[in-house]
Amino acid sequence: MQKRAEIKVYGRVQKAGFRDFIDEIAFNLNLNGYVKNLDDGTVQVVCEGEEAAISELLQKINVTQYPIRVENIEVTCKEPTGEYGTFELIRDEDLTTATYERMDVAARYIREMNSNLCQKMDSIGGKIDGLGGKMDSLGGKMDSLGGKIDFLGGKIDVLGGKIDSLGGKIDVFGGKVDSFGGKIDVLGNKIDLARVKITSEIRISRESLRSHLDERISVIERELALIRAKVVT
Repeated sequence: MQKRAEIKVYGRVQKAGFRDFIDEIAFNLNLNGYVKNLDDGTVQVVCEGEEAAISELLQKINVTQYPIRVENIEVTCKEPTGEYGTFELIRDEDLTTATYERMDVAARYIREMNSNLCQKMDSIGGKIDGLGGKMDSLGGKMDSLGGKIDFLGGKIDVLGGKIDSLGGKIDVFGGKVDSFGGKIDVLGNKIDLARVKITSEIRISRESLRSHLDERISVIERELALIRAKVVT
C-alpha cells in the first residue's frame, strides 16, 4: 500500500552527513520525496512509497553512529499525492557549510570501508588457520600411513625369512615397500613445511596491508583537515 510520511528528526543531525545517509537509503528503498535541513537544527524528510519501505527507512535512520546521533523522530502519515518523481537532497546552506558536510560524509565512508576490510581480513585469517589445521591433519595421516607401510615391510621381511623358496623375491618386494614408506614420510614433511611457510606469508601480508590502510587513512584525514582550514580562511 502506498503511503506518504512527513518526518522530522531531532538530535545531532546537521553538518554530519545525515542527509546524504538518508538520500542513499531512500534511493535503495525506491522512495520519492526530499530531505533538507530546517532552521531549528532538525532534518525534515518527506517521502512517498510502499508502507513497508517507509517503515524500513524509519528503522535505518534511527541511528547513533559518529558523527550522527538521532534522539527523536516525529512521523505524520498521510495519503500520497504522487507529486514527486524521485528523491532529492535539498541544500539551502552556503558553500562553506556544504563543504564541511561533504568532508564529514567522506570521513564516514572511509571509516566504514576500513571496518569492513578489517572484518574481511579477519575472516580470511580464520579460513587460513582452518586450512593450516587440515594440512596438519593430512601430514599426521601421511606419517601414520608411512608407519603402517614400515610395519607391513617388517612383516614381509619375516615372511621372506620363513619361506626359503620365495625369500629372495619377497626381500626385494619388502625393500620396495620400505622405500615407498620413506617417500611418503618425505612428502609429509614437505607438506608441513609448505603449510608453515604459506600461513606465515599470509599473516605477514595481512599485517602489512592493515598497517598500510591505517597509514593511508591517517594521511586522508590530515588532508581533509588542511582542506577544511583553507576553506575557513
